[in-house]
Amino acid sequence: KNNNRTTEQLTERQVYSHSNNMSDVNTLIVEPFTKFVRDSTYLVKKCTKPDHKEFAKIARATGLGFLMMGFIGFFVKLVHIPINNIIMGGGM
Repeated sequence: KNNNRTTEQLTERQVYSHSNNMSDVNTLIVEPFTKFVRDSTYLVKKCTKPDHKEFAKIARATGLGFLMMGFIGFFVKLVHIPINNIIMGGGM
């Protein structure tokens, strides 16, 4: 009979350990996921489409950024070629 009692206590400990692990899973996975979904839903509801004027302004700024980065890359390459030829001693 004493052996049966320790088996029951062990089973209770295992159940407690299992419920504790489920609590950890809830804290580590489920709660952050539900918070993320709630925050994402709130963000999508608050967002609005830009009107034509705002869209044109953003498109202009993006295009200007592309042009500036292109010119910077072009001039860096333009300067790099002669310096590379001087260093490597090409063509003499």
